[in-house]
Amino acid sequence: MHKLAILSWCGMGLAFTAAGCGNQSPGTPVGGDTDGDTDGDTDSDTDIDTDTDVDTDTDTDADSCRHVDVVISIDPSSSMNEELVAMREDVFPAFADRLATISEGLDDFRVATLDACPLPCDFHTAGESTGECNFTSTEPWIDSASPNMDAEFECVGDLLVSDHDCTDDNDDEQPASSALCGLEDAAGMNTGFLRDDAILVVIAMTDEDEQPTIDGISSMTDMYNRLIALKGGVNNMVFYGIGGSEAGCTGLYGGCDAAATELKALTDMFIAQDRGVWQDLCGTTPLEDGLDAVFAVIEEACDEYIPIE
Repeated sequence: MHKLAILSWCGMGLAFTAAGCGNQSPGTPVGGDTDGDTDGDTDSDTDIDTDTDVDTDTDTDADSCRHVDVVISIDPSSSMNEELVAMREDVFPAFADRLATISEGLDDFRVATLDACPLPCDFHTAGESTGECNFTSTEPWIDSASPNMDAEFECVGDLLVSDHDCTDDNDDEQPASSALCGLEDAAGMNTGFLRDDAILVVIAMTDEDEQPTIDGISSMTDMYNRLIALKGGVNNMVFYGIGGSEAGCTGLYGGCDAAATELKALTDMFIAQDRGVWQDLCGTTPLEDGLDAVFAVIEEACDEYIPIE
């Protein structure tokens, strides 16, 4: 496996095939079984199929994901206007196109959007200037079956902030906190979004830093533990953190008011487990160009997917 601490450009392709499972019993030799084990097949592993992937089916790959749940949580402050335009017009269309072809085709994916104020942390279904987005899914998230995905995200990507209760004094710049709050869904507003059989991808972006105000989070370690608990462990999720490496820097999308030290620390915990990517807003790399690194990690997570039991 590889670790991605900064953006890299690489591609990964995975092909999945399906076939029926054999029904021979372990220890029952069949014609041509010369491998010397007791599983009754002709390969050299210890399972009862005839491939070499050491799983319980008859394909040649490890079991993989078929569904992806994506949460995008973005700082909506006025200093983020250029980043928000890039997300609406460039990043999301490219992201949706790439998701459609991951592992040569998922069964489906869904995308929920939040601003970085966790008061409230229900998923957005309207834009600040566009009004109700009327998602085809009729749920508070965009579904890959929608024929209007790009238009739906362009609508909801005009982040609605007029209905939140934050003071705009740094408490509206908590993208990871807002994502966690929305996924834990104590208020029941987002019920049904998070699926046991899906990879979870969290995208968190701010030009300042994460300053958590939600109960029970006093450190980024707390945040990390609560996030991975949603998926039964870190293997089944990917975290993409986007923030500035230093205060007062000027990048492709303008300046960063503060170094995103805490958000970077959280992202690094995922990077250490091959499940994270960091993009520096102080750099000159377009946001959409960061997707190569993100999709390399998503492909790996999908390939190593372990269903929650």
